[in-house]
Amino acid sequence: MKIVEQVQDLIKEGKLKLGDKLPPEHTLAEKFGTSRPSVREALSALEILGVIESRGGKGNFIKDNLNSPLYERRFKELEEEESPFELLEARKAVETEIAGLAAEKATSEDIREIEETLDRMENTLDDTPRVMEFDREFHIAIAKAAHNSILFQMMNYLADGLKESLWVNIKEKSWALPGHPQKYLEEHTKLLEAIKEGNKKAARRTMYSHLADVEEDLLEE
Repeated sequence: MKIVEQVQDLIKEGKLKLGDKLPPEHTLAEKFGTSRPSVREALSALEILGVIESRGGKGNFIKDNLNSPLYERRFKELEEEESPFELLEARKAVETEIAGLAAEKATSEDIREIEETLDRMENTLDDTPRVMEFDREFHIAIAKAAHNSILFQMMNYLADGLKESLWVNIKEKSWALPGHPQKYLEEHTKLLEAIKEGNKKAARRTMYSHLADVEEDLLEE
């Protein structure tokens, strides 16, 4: 949250004023000597805190809400949340292996449960909050199909991070972009097919590729 505090300081010092447009993310990354993922997470936090507002396609603008009585408490809550991009790094490591094990061990009942969550996703593509919840359930169902209690516990921990404000704020923007819901549905369908076919290698490859796509999409401007 260091970048968040730096932006707060610029506002307090009068260097950023109400209505000012923030520089592009790559410029902020250079200015603060950090990565674009870190900048994206900081902007997400600032938006949740009410300090900035995102005007679709036009950029981020100072809204200024530093005097809100709930500000400090909300800031501390966000500090305790998982980093969305660290969460994705962990998911790529854990869920890739989970997918391979699911292809190897999934029962007909497991397959049916994964199919049902995929159907729910397909039927709610225009309802971002609901489709995000079914997306989470889809990945949990695959973890269940891996029949490894330790990996399942790890997946549940990671899935809890998908409910946190920073992740939801960033991911909702990605889901809302034209074509993204359909693309994720197609990727999930390919993953399900690999698991149904018992193709461990294809399942691992498809899962990793899907999560890498999600990571790339989260940085799309």
